[in-house]
Amino acid sequence: MNMKERQSMKRAGLRTEKKSQGGGTAQTRSARVRSAWRALAVLELVADSPQSLTLTEIASELGLPASSAHGLVGTLAEAAYLRRDKDSLRYCLGPRVGKLAAAFHAQVDLIALAGPVMDSLHEATSETVSLTVLQGDEILFIDKRTANGQIQVVNPVGTRLPAHATGSGKAMLAYLPRDALRRLYPRDALSQRTPHTLATRQELERALDVVRRQGFALDEQESELGVWAAASAIRDAGGLQVGALSVFAPIFRVHAGRSAEWIEQVSQGAAGVSSLLGFPAGDPDPLHRADEE
Repeated sequence: MNMKERQSMKRAGLRTEKKSQGGGTAQTRSARVRSAWRALAVLELVADSPQSLTLTEIASELGLPASSAHGLVGTLAEAAYLRRDKDSLRYCLGPRVGKLAAAFHAQVDLIALAGPVMDSLHEATSETVSLTVLQGDEILFIDKRTANGQIQVVNPVGTRLPAHATGSGKAMLAYLPRDALRRLYPRDALSQRTPHTLATRQELERALDVVRRQGFALDEQESELGVWAAASAIRDAGGLQVGALSVFAPIFRVHAGRSAEWIEQVSQGAAGVSSLLGFPAGDPDPLHRADEE
């Protein structure tokens, strides 16, 4: 972070705001925003420093009160975003930052690999094509190609949806180890987005068995009324899911002939990206086969 950027961050979040006239709720919200900016400023400062920093140096550089700096730095260290040397008491970036960086680079690589396939799918279907990743029990849209025409399914990049209520989510959940799936869904009841959403974990597990057998998943108005989607998982060399490709369309534009064609195209597209990641196509379900042995 250069000096201009650091000063901008100070103006946005580090200075003391005037008290809101709207009461305690607005003040609490303002304090949370200020704390978030301060934490980001600490991480940026430590990342930009050629050497580790003391608590005093961090507070001085950012113009923070000593008590505020102590709380922020302590929290970041406890969460492993910062690491303190026991002898020098100086701070550097912690392992959780490395984890975030690795996840970021993995997503960037996946976007680059899947891009040409998404272009081909979009050209073939003229519908919305999306690339998603699984984060906990949600899917995150990380890239998309927008449908042609005025009527289209809108899920901007950055949108999150419940995994069990989407084709992409089910396509990825199907290749999680069973114990991991149970940890994501410890209760039987599932949240409902529409009357068509799977209602229980037992229903979900049965649906995922079907997904593994056929190699694709459908969203038939489960995430949103009037929306249909077909999705297939992208898998790495070890068989782990790393993302999913999907085709979304308003359900009135979907009929038997087109849907079968789109399912085949999205399945082949995901298989193509998987092959670039070294997935062994001859062993479609190594994880669950191992579970059963």
